[in-house]
Amino acid sequence: MTRKIIIGTLPVIVGGLIYLTYRTDTLIMFDWFNKIGLSDTIDVLRSNQHLQNLTIPNWIKFSLPDALWLFSFNYVLLTLWNFNVNQQSAFWLFLAPTIGLFSEIGQLIGIVPGTFDIVDLVLLLIATLIPFLSVNNLKSIKINFV
Repeated sequence: MTRKIIIGTLPVIVGGLIYLTYRTDTLIMFDWFNKIGLSDTIDVLRSNQHLQNLTIPNWIKFSLPDALWLFSFNYVLLTLWNFNVNQQSAFWLFLAPTIGLFSEIGQLIGIVPGTFDIVDLVLLLIATLIPFLSVNNLKSIKINFV
C-alpha cells in the first residue's frame, strides 16, 4: 500500500515543484501563496541558483506538470476502486483526461484560450494510459458495465 501511495502522490509533488520553481510568478497561484503568507518560502525555492542554472527542457517546464497530475488522478482513482472499472468509476476515470484533452484541442480550434501544443496533447494521452498499464497484469483490471 505504501508503494501505491508514493506512486499516486510523488508525481503531484514533482509537478508542483516544477510549477513553483520554473513557471512565471504572474500565475494566480502565486497571488494565493502571497495571501496565505508563503511567498518568502516559495521565493527561496525560486531564487535557488543551482535550480535556476539547470537546463530544463521546455516540455518539462510547461507540459509535464499537467501530465503528472493527470497520471496521479487516474492512478489514485484506480487504486481506490481496486482497479475495478464500472459505469460509475469510468465516468470519473475519463473526466480529467476528457477535460485535459478537449482543452488542448479547444486551443487548437480557438474555442479555449491558450496555445495549442502537440507535446501537451501527447503527454496527456500517455498520462491517461500509464495508470492502466502500470498494473502488473492488465487482466487484473476488472471491467464491469452491467
